[in-house]
Amino acid sequence: MKVTVLYFAHARDARGQASEALDVPEGTTIAALRERLAGMLGGRVPTFLLARNEAYAAPEDALRDGDEVAVIPPVSGGAHRIGPEPVDVGALVAAVQSPSQGATCLFLGTVRNEFAGQPTARLHYEAYLPMAERELDAIAREAQATYPGSRVALYHRVGTLELEDASVGIAVSSPHRADAFAACRQVIEEIKRRAPIWKREIAPDGDLRWHGDPGE
Repeated sequence: MKVTVLYFAHARDARGQASEALDVPEGTTIAALRERLAGMLGGRVPTFLLARNEAYAAPEDALRDGDEVAVIPPVSGGAHRIGPEPVDVGALVAAVQSPSQGATCLFLGTVRNEFAGQPTARLHYEAYLPMAERELDAIAREAQATYPGSRVALYHRVGTLELEDASVGIAVSSPHRADAFAACRQVIEEIKRRAPIWKREIAPDGDLRWHGDPGE
């Protein structure tokens, strides 16, 4: 049977292409495919997650003919909505305002001029869009469930951003300020941990560095 494998960020760099079709035996599991990909990617795949048909996959999951498998490197950043347009702070705040809310917390992640002690000229973000949208929707719902009465609005840019540009915006409103702060922090931490959005540092001399590259 045949499956399509998608590569993102440093996984794509390691393989030298964005996708390919692989022939695999009937009954092949995610764990077995991981072992095969380890050889194809120079042994680096154990640090990656695998997603099957736009959802994170368990090692025992069996592949089916026509499945799409994404190789997910360590991620950085994300949002409930994703696009190339600038973060609209006013729209985020307006989306969570309500007469019942007594506090609104706004978080902006902005492009700074260094990473790991090295100068940065700009950043480039890319995303596995269908899966990222679903993960970010789930993150927003989880925060709202953890802090009842809270409302969450998110937006993340993709593409190349200049210094001081806002890459991610999160607005959270709650009846009380403690919940607004806590929910906002939960959202950004979960976004950075789970959302398949990658950040690449572009140095003044043009050198490129992926955040979270296991080869570092």
